[in-house]
Amino acid sequence: MKKYLIIMLASLSIYLVSNDQIIFAKDVEKIGYLVIERPHTLEKIKDFPKLPYRSGVGRPEGVILHSTGENDKTLEEWISYEEKTWENAFVHAFVDDRKAVEIADPNYLCWGAGKVANPRYVQVELVEFPDGTSKIKMMQSIEQYAHYIARVLKQFNIGKPTLADEINGIGTIITHNSVSKYLGGTTHTDPYNYLPKNGFSIKYVFSRINYYYYSI
Repeated sequence: MKKYLIIMLASLSIYLVSNDQIIFAKDVEKIGYLVIERPHTLEKIKDFPKLPYRSGVGRPEGVILHSTGENDKTLEEWISYEEKTWENAFVHAFVDDRKAVEIADPNYLCWGAGKVANPRYVQVELVEFPDGTSKIKMMQSIEQYAHYIARVLKQFNIGKPTLADEINGIGTIITHNSVSKYLGGTTHTDPYNYLPKNGFSIKYVFSRINYYYYSI
């Protein structure tokens, strides 16, 4: 079983990402979770369709955790790509290690996870990094991801984080993989195809969402 610990020692920080991966960071200010007050960026790129959730405008029931599925684009390139292909699919926000960028108004549904899930959830994409990317950079992206998702839960009074992956698809946080498993209408497995292979469990991401939810 993987254990996640943070040990801070004066001028040197040790980050035990899992039981076999240790990160040393001399400049602790570069780690995202030490800058939790940094707001997400709002950059709406298109006047997307304004369709209400099944419970009404501004009433999402939770958040879907996505990852991009490919690691060959930057956040800006993903936004540009989605601007051109939104009629096929689009999400509410993209996140990397530097910022979270909201591209569609989360008061209205998007279509990124099939007809069952789309009318229920805000949907957020974590930009995948190429193999060999530093663990610190990946950690920063997870912190931005978790911080933005916690803000969404608070903004829409959705309620405290509960991980649907562990309770038969019922909860305020659900992965695209569990949408496929429990709700249907899609067959994607993200972010399980990305995070675990890089040493980060879904439980770890959820723990960071939980941390920010009770911190902001």
